[in-house]
Amino acid sequence: MATQGEHRPGTIDQVLTKKQDVPGSGPNESEGEPMGDLATTTYTVSSSGGSALAFFFVGIAFYVLTALGLYGTFIKAGQPGWAGFVPFYNFIILLKVAGRPTTWGWFMLLLIVPYLGTLAFFVIYVIVANDVSKSFGHGPGFTVGLVIPYVSVIFYYILWLGSSVYRGPAAAMSSGPGGGYPPSGGYYPPQPGYPPQPGYPPAGQPSYPPAGQPSYPPAGQAPPPPAPPSPAPGQVPDPPAPGQMPPPQ
Repeated sequence: MATQGEHRPGTIDQVLTKKQDVPGSGPNESEGEPMGDLATTTYTVSSSGGSALAFFFVGIAFYVLTALGLYGTFIKAGQPGWAGFVPFYNFIILLKVAGRPTTWGWFMLLLIVPYLGTLAFFVIYVIVANDVSKSFGHGPGFTVGLVIPYVSVIFYYILWLGSSVYRGPAAAMSSGPGGGYPPSGGYYPPQPGYPPQPGYPPAGQPSYPPAGQPSYPPAGQAPPPPAPPSPAPGQVPDPPAPGQMPPPQ
């Protein structure tokens, strides 16, 4: 039994050490990590999750706005509007609107290749967008609007809600007569015919004698004698031969 004032090792020092190990009472010296770091880590994870969720909803909203513009453009071009909301298939319908072969849809596989594949697909899209612009009667300036990211959404709404008229697939029409594009009606003007060849009588004037009047003597019959020449002024004409009618005066 210890006397007063005598120090017993392992009594008070152990109690103080255990109090320091109580959670929330201070630094956790046994693990060498403050308890405040746990709260900081939890807050960082929560912030990252909220940002990712907000980015997801913004992306969905932008996709719906873009698909709605394609919906109206497809309807005006006589294509199914619902295709604008289907990924990848909307590019196939866009090829039909532009008049390009649908086999160009395989070019979407270029997006798998980083950098160079994306750049190559962008060049393909510029060609298709230019054909779409011409199909609605617009020029290169409108094509620029269709290929600029984010701005292209506005130009698809212009095609849908504006006064643009679909004139037919431009790429297919480029191989028509003259290599140009049809007028606003969608048809080419009538082509002029062949000019009349020389040596033929004008229309309405017969080139052959009427039916029943021979133009040549029958076979085996001598042609009639030629008419006598007209007499000169003041000269008495010769009497007609026997059986021959006198020439008309």
